[in-house]
Amino acid sequence: MSKSKLKAVAAESSHGKEAYERSLATKTFLAMLAGFAVLYGVVLTYHVRHPLSQTTAEEPDFLELCRQYCAQYGLVPTGDIKVDAEAYLTAVNSQQLSAPLQELFADDGFQPAATEDHPLLGQPAPDFELTNTQDVTQSLAKFRQHGPVILVLYYGYNCSHCVAQLFALQKDLELFHELGAEVVAISSDSPEFTRKQYAEYGEFTFLVLSDPDLAVAETWGVYVRPTDDQQEDMLHGTFVIDRDGRVVFVNRGYEPFVDNRSLLHWLSNPTADSASGTQKVDEATSPGQPLR
Repeated sequence: MSKSKLKAVAAESSHGKEAYERSLATKTFLAMLAGFAVLYGVVLTYHVRHPLSQTTAEEPDFLELCRQYCAQYGLVPTGDIKVDAEAYLTAVNSQQLSAPLQELFADDGFQPAATEDHPLLGQPAPDFELTNTQDVTQSLAKFRQHGPVILVLYYGYNCSHCVAQLFALQKDLELFHELGAEVVAISSDSPEFTRKQYAEYGEFTFLVLSDPDLAVAETWGVYVRPTDDQQEDMLHGTFVIDRDGRVVFVNRGYEPFVDNRSLLHWLSNPTADSASGTQKVDEATSPGQPLR
């Protein structure tokens, strides 16, 4: 047999061995799943034949321990609606919040900033299509599909005051992502100008869009075009859009809104009725600091 044929046979043998190893691993995994299924079936049978109400105070055996563990996480009913409901919540909320969020939400004394009144409050967020820093068109609707959105309309990347809020959001971005929210920032800066600023000061890892004619800023009520009857005016604007696409929080002012704690609270409780607690936030004050 020639050397080339020997190499081909060896390669085929090696491939067959790898396929066998993969097959063996798959079989092992399936066997483990089958084992868990059988054990769960045995526990269910035990649970039906020995209701919790008939459990004695004796030292629990293996099946009783398995049953208690399953009941703790709602895998078997206890017959007590309250207990079963709490077990269900434990299972659903098994993923714990990070320490900073736990500490934040545990602070009963903290009062989040109230929303101000606004024509868009409680209404579906108006969609828009703008260009990002890579000259790619993005829409608000695309990001709303993934969860809530923190929408920020700022003056531009031409001074420290103008982008202070964006730096604060970047510091706490992981916390916003933990609550499923995306951050979208908009100014009239061109993508090219923003890229130059990124090269000098570092890039924000959330979406930054260009609104060159300020049409979106005008729609969201933070820009007033000059007319014969009124002067041009521009405000910072921060909006919280919930999972249903409704605007649930609004803050506008001549100072950037850097109270990230309040934004996180609004994300965690977007159903807080703004009609019952609406008040105009002082536009001349900065209400807070970033968490980090």
